[in-house]
Amino acid sequence: MSAERQAPDLALERAPSLVRLFAGDEVELRQGWKSSALEQAFERGRRAGEEELRSALGSTVDAALAEIEALRESAVARLAQDAAGLAVEIARELVRCETKAQRHDIERIVRDTLAASGVGRGACVVHLHPRDAERMQRVNFRARTQIEADPAVAEGDVHVTTPQGLLVRDLDHSLDTIGERLRQELQA
Repeated sequence: MSAERQAPDLALERAPSLVRLFAGDEVELRQGWKSSALEQAFERGRRAGEEELRSALGSTVDAALAEIEALRESAVARLAQDAAGLAVEIARELVRCETKAQRHDIERIVRDTLAASGVGRGACVVHLHPRDAERMQRVNFRARTQIEADPAVAEGDVHVTTPQGLLVRDLDHSLDTIGERLRQELQA
């Protein structure tokens, strides 16, 4: 018999699991394990970083979307305000043009103002722009109603002096009032 020792024959009931054939020595095997462990740790760290970034970006994106929505709502509200202001200014310019061309119904404006004055058949003086007063010379009013030309009154405006006081129908003021009402309704 030789001095060499022989390994006993092993009989396995089944094939081993989780066994891998590695070509190399034990040092190379350990370096491979270290490298694999480092790669796995790096991959875990990379995933954790991505998740953290997604989480941070998610809140940033949500905040940006909320800010965009607030800006949109503000812009829509501002647009409505601007549109109302523009509409009033267009109406103001149309009234000026129609008044300058004397296409306004000054008789109706005077009669509406007299009706709003509440003087009934009482005495009153209607102050009109000289061009409007000239147009009213042929119109019959109550016996105690006097038409007077007043250069201080703008065309299309009517000032009625009554025993109770002065009633003013001012087109610019009326348009300002309409504009203010529109602004208040849009803010509500």
